[in-house]
Amino acid sequence: MQIHLAEHRGFCYGVKRAIETVEKCIDSGGTAHTLGPIIHNPQMVAELAKKGISPANDLGEIAEGTVIIRSHGVGPRIYQDAEAKNLTIVDATCPHVKKAQQAAHELMKEGYPVIVIGEKDHPEVKSIVSWTQEEAFIVESVEDACRLPLYDRLGVVVQTTFSGELFEQILAVIQQKAAAVVVKRTICTATDQRQQAAAALASKVDVMVIIGGKNSANTTRLADVCRQSGCPVYHIETASELRPEWFANIQHVGISAGASTPDWIIEEVVHKMEQFDQSVAASFQQLEKGSIIKGKVVSVRPDEVFVDIGYKGEGVVSLKELAYPVPERASDIVAVGQEIDVLVLATDSADDTVQLSKLQADKVIAWSNLEEAEKNHTIVECKVTEVVKGGLAVSVNGIRGFIPASQVALRFVEDLTGYLGQTLAIVPIELDAEKQRVVLSHRKVLQDEQQKKEQAIFAKIKAGDVIPGIVRRLVDFGAFVDIGGVEGLIHISDLSWHRVKSPSEILQVGDKIEVFVLKVDPASKKISLSLKQIQQDPWLSQIKSFTEGQIVPGTVAKTTKFGAFVKLADGVEGLVHLSELADRRVATAEEVVHAGQALNVKILSIDRDNKRISLSLIQALEEAERAEYQDYLGTQSSSGTTIGDKLGHLFGRK
Repeated sequence: MQIHLAEHRGFCYGVKRAIETVEKCIDSGGTAHTLGPIIHNPQMVAELAKKGISPANDLGEIAEGTVIIRSHGVGPRIYQDAEAKNLTIVDATCPHVKKAQQAAHELMKEGYPVIVIGEKDHPEVKSIVSWTQEEAFIVESVEDACRLPLYDRLGVVVQTTFSGELFEQILAVIQQKAAAVVVKRTICTATDQRQQAAAALASKVDVMVIIGGKNSANTTRLADVCRQSGCPVYHIETASELRPEWFANIQHVGISAGASTPDWIIEEVVHKMEQFDQSVAASFQQLEKGSIIKGKVVSVRPDEVFVDIGYKGEGVVSLKELAYPVPERASDIVAVGQEIDVLVLATDSADDTVQLSKLQADKVIAWSNLEEAEKNHTIVECKVTEVVKGGLAVSVNGIRGFIPASQVALRFVEDLTGYLGQTLAIVPIELDAEKQRVVLSHRKVLQDEQQKKEQAIFAKIKAGDVIPGIVRRLVDFGAFVDIGGVEGLIHISDLSWHRVKSPSEILQVGDKIEVFVLKVDPASKKISLSLKQIQQDPWLSQIKSFTEGQIVPGTVAKTTKFGAFVKLADGVEGLVHLSELADRRVATAEEVVHAGQALNVKILSIDRDNKRISLSLIQALEEAERAEYQDYLGTQSSSGTTIGDKLGHLFGRK
């Protein structure tokens, strides 16, 4: 790589004079400040600050000592205010800027409306306008010039670092705006020289590097001028911004620098680029068959990839050497600009191309990573490529691996086709590089995740909590519910307040429900849940309508050896003990009642805590007879006839 320096570059006369002026102030001692950055180069400003001359934003920040007017110049008011504060004034204004200020001032005094062609926010332009009592118009573009009204006459000055080409375009419009136009072409010759030298160099080299402050107008314009020639351009402030990939396969590099760029920064950039050149040359010598290097994808075709490896010839990766399994298109694996690892297959081709393999480089790196993962028990990823006998075939960074069916999931999976194409987290459990044998486990990863979830769940939940869950499995004795990666059991007896023959009567797999935590046992890793506890107990609501001593209708639900259960309402049953079934001794309930029989019973007691109701058939019958007898007696009394009246003749009554 050959480095070419532009003929005109770096400090111009005005900038050099300004820096020398500041250094004299340093040597003379005393307190001194520049009013704003002395030049548009942050590195140079920082160096001066280290020596004791730092910039101030305005005069208000300078209490005493010396104020140094920077190279961009200031307006007359600044000089007056500085004198009023008894500050020593050192004027480092660039002579060319001073000339533009004076030209604008003279045009104003002669009665010309003044046009300043330049950047509106540039400090030099602002200083020039100040010398016209702030009356000058700033024109930055052709569009600005077109918006000007018509004048009898106009006076024109221009920013010293403005583009000569753009100045001519704007001036052509302004000359149509007045009958008489006086033009003071105050563009610095150094600016013209740098732009012309940079443009000439850019047309001859492969890449241009422009050095200077990002806030420097003349440096930015240098970069723009070079780009117009079609040459790639990198605008940097310091050597630290250089990147070696900018100069890969580059034969000629041009360097120019803005008028505010010191020589020492230019020298640092040149030195760094020479180091890059030496590094690239060393890499040419070290490029050996079987070595693994990094490269950057520069072109992707359907069946091959071109890689920049910093060599005199391009590196080529064929489709079969790109990845496992072999992709349909190279673009499925890599993209332009991507950095990849490649293994050198051959370097002796006639056209200086280097045959490379991403697949084999990935294998070498993958084996190293797998061995490291096995050693440290770390997780890696693989992609399932095929369902084979006994498990899954997978790709781990280009290496074919195998996951036995027993290591696929926490529970045995009958049909593994659902895993095809999936990316799984795995850990190596057996590696043999010589035999290219790679046995992996997804189950161990799941077990670790499960353990972490269990620890979190068992640390978090407690008996009495109400939490959300998803029904995962139904079994004869209940339902297993996922409560955040851990399953708890709802026993069939806790599914509902009424009797349930099968959990499917209440739940289906996939149902999202809320459950009540009955018991948490971290030691056995068991969690007992309840669905019915979420709901109100219907027994308690139904029992409100019953009271002790009440005669109520019911239906015999079933008979047992100790009595008969009588249904009083939905979900509410009471027991008639054998002793309360009849006024005689009976051996079985069937001697008195049978299932399905309707009858009236008397409520003897209600035990709400244990949800038990004691009933009596005998007392209900007695109550019925007593009521019937009372009704009969009442009937006899109302008729006025008594037994004595009917049988009185038997006792001698007349």
